[in-house]
Amino acid sequence: MSGPFSRVFSPARLLSPGSRVALFMSAVFATFAIQGAYLPLWFADRGLSASSIGQILGVASLFRVLCGPAWGAVADRVGQRGTVLFLTALAATCGALLYLPSHGFTAILLVAAGQGMVSSALSPLIDAMALALMREGRMQYGPIRAWGSAAFMTATAAGGWLVGAVGSWLVPWLLATGYATAAASARLLVEPATQSGPRNPLAALSLLKRPAFLLTIACSALIQGAHAAYYGFGPLFWRSQGFSDATIGLLIAEGIVAEIFLFARGRKLVERLGPAGLTAIAAGASVLRWTVTAFSPPLAVLAAMQALHAATFAFQHLSAMQMLTRTIPPERAGTAQSLHAALGMGAPTGLMMLVCGWLYAGTGGHVFLAMAALAGLALLLVRPLWRASLPGGVE
Repeated sequence: MSGPFSRVFSPARLLSPGSRVALFMSAVFATFAIQGAYLPLWFADRGLSASSIGQILGVASLFRVLCGPAWGAVADRVGQRGTVLFLTALAATCGALLYLPSHGFTAILLVAAGQGMVSSALSPLIDAMALALMREGRMQYGPIRAWGSAAFMTATAAGGWLVGAVGSWLVPWLLATGYATAAASARLLVEPATQSGPRNPLAALSLLKRPAFLLTIACSALIQGAHAAYYGFGPLFWRSQGFSDATIGLLIAEGIVAEIFLFARGRKLVERLGPAGLTAIAAGASVLRWTVTAFSPPLAVLAAMQALHAATFAFQHLSAMQMLTRTIPPERAGTAQSLHAALGMGAPTGLMMLVCGWLYAGTGGHVFLAMAALAGLALLLVRPLWRASLPGGVE
């Protein structure tokens, strides 16, 4: 079919800007779920020791932290975030396929490092694009972000079934499929009406002179970093309490469902609370959640604590998104999002993973008390954050 009719009814025209972002987010988050949950199994089946796997994951994480802000600066400079997302997703697809012929520690380490380098662009830049479109009144962030969380949960469950049924050899193919889907959907993304950023790439460092930006990073680092014990050792701790793997899976899924519900239905509440209110609740809920978790509560109480994931993770994420939208010029959004992802989430979570490994080996579940204390420190930043979020507040 050709001519005016085909142009009007083409798939690209039938998709709203928000739907296109949701499609890209779903592909990326599903791929991240497979990568986080099942790529270590593939490493193990290639004969790598636990120590070697830890080193590879650590190096990949380091490259994500280091390279993410650079991708943000590039995207802001050229003013074409969709193009950068397409190219990096395409490169990540090639990286996933490079796992297939790789054998031995050095070869796999190099592939993982390259994968971390290019994939670090995806989540921050799509967040920056989504917030810019929201600012222009073309979509709502929360309901669209919920699709990413739903895809993450679905991919975790479906990936576990597939890998269990056919083996871990499938993992690189699943990653390549996910990244290729993201690359294809990137071609559908709608660019916001945003001018390109400064020509000087070092101008990105000026963001670190903004008190509001530093407060946002600090709050995220404390609250999101306090999830490290949960991400790294929660399932192990619960298994030691006698919970089955099926029950543990349901507990994790419950937290994601609560997160999805908040993203999808909590817009009015989020707007009413504002950044400072969201951070205050996230910090307070974290103190409660991690303190109770540390003392091996019965299943019913633990399930209630898992529902707080909507507060401990999602509230702080939305607080940071609000702050970045209010205090960062649109043309610097990609850089700001990438710096926040690196310094507010990636680096503190990675660092706390190392600390939690040592603490869990020595204290077991009491590692969660350290997480409660860490997140509680964010309460001290709520009032400065409130002042910075006001119109004309400290930038």
